[in-house]
Amino acid sequence: MSGKLGSINRAVAAMLALIWACAGIAGLVAAYAYGRWLLALAALFALSYAALWTRVVARARLLTWKEIAAPWLAR
Repeated sequence: MSGKLGSINRAVAAMLALIWACAGIAGLVAAYAYGRWLLALAALFALSYAALWTRVVARARLLTWKEIAAPWLAR
């Protein structure tokens, strides 16, 4: 996947990152407030998904499965 993302696609990826980050933070707050630790696990997943979308914005291209699974090995 060597195709670069355009500005509209990067803006959509940035919005997705923001939405997932807000959902993750809200989930962590709700998990803490109500003592639902399974919700905390889902919130951490949402925050990690937000980090992936942030990497898409920063690199201006979609990530490969190798970059998602083991980002320290991908080049």
